[in-house]
Amino acid sequence: MKKILVLLLLWGPCYSYAQSTAEAKKLYQANKLEEAKEVLLALDDSDKDVPYFLGRIAFDQREFKKSVSYFEDLSDDYPNVADYHYWYGNALGRQAQESSVFRQGLLAPKIKNAYEKAVALDPKNIDAHLSLIEFYTLAPGIMGGSWEKAEETAEVIKSIDPAQGHTAMATVWIRQEEYDKAEKEYQQAMQLNSQYAFTLGYFYQGRKSFDKAFDLFQKVYAEDTTKIGALYQIGRTSAFSGTNSELGIASLENYLSKELPPNFPSPSAAWMRMAMIYEKKGDDQKAVELYTKSLALDENMEESKKGLERLR
Repeated sequence: MKKILVLLLLWGPCYSYAQSTAEAKKLYQANKLEEAKEVLLALDDSDKDVPYFLGRIAFDQREFKKSVSYFEDLSDDYPNVADYHYWYGNALGRQAQESSVFRQGLLAPKIKNAYEKAVALDPKNIDAHLSLIEFYTLAPGIMGGSWEKAEETAEVIKSIDPAQGHTAMATVWIRQEEYDKAEKEYQQAMQLNSQYAFTLGYFYQGRKSFDKAFDLFQKVYAEDTTKIGALYQIGRTSAFSGTNSELGIASLENYLSKELPPNFPSPSAAWMRMAMIYEKKGDDQKAVELYTKSLALDENMEESKKGLERLR
């Protein structure tokens, strides 16, 4: 009996600790960052999950210096874990964005090294490869940027996930202002995986190729009426272009009649886009009505605030 009691006493704290770590992860995943941090700070940081999630929380809260410190220690203590190098690179990259040019020059080799270690340890880590492309295409050559390496990395991604590789290559071409080449890459991605039709559509919107955007999103919805996001994008294209207003309004009304899944553009956003269409049509009264309706649903809808400021 005494042995059982001893075992229970020894096992109990471990069980409690594991439960606390699991609790912290759940809180983090629920975006309850302060609560997760409170739990983690009460735990023994000898468990690598503790500094890992503290680093992630610091990153999400834009405390990049703290995040760098956590992931630097983790990547030093566990040099064979790709994810630690990946997040170390991410934290350094965000810190660099808020630093002077001189400081960026000092951080650039560390960022590059972190991402390259991550992909060396985990060659199929697409996120790390994509981050390398960001680095190679945005950093000046003197800091390690390289169009050639960016293209090579995109080819590596193609070998892992061909469709995503084509979108990665499109990014490389866009950064070089080779928009025709980028369009072809997006088209090839869409042919391999239909979900990339939206990516191509966003590209058309960004390039103000509105006719192509209208055609693409109408085709997406005609082929699969469950893809209601295409309805919103038709309305968005109309709001941006000031054309096809009746189509845009009808599409947004159809969108608003649907049960919207989580993370889809909100009803407030849809009313805001419809207000933009009416504003472009010159119907200021209707536009004011809809911007007001949008704000009633979401008081933080900045585009609707700006719309009312323009019209009042």
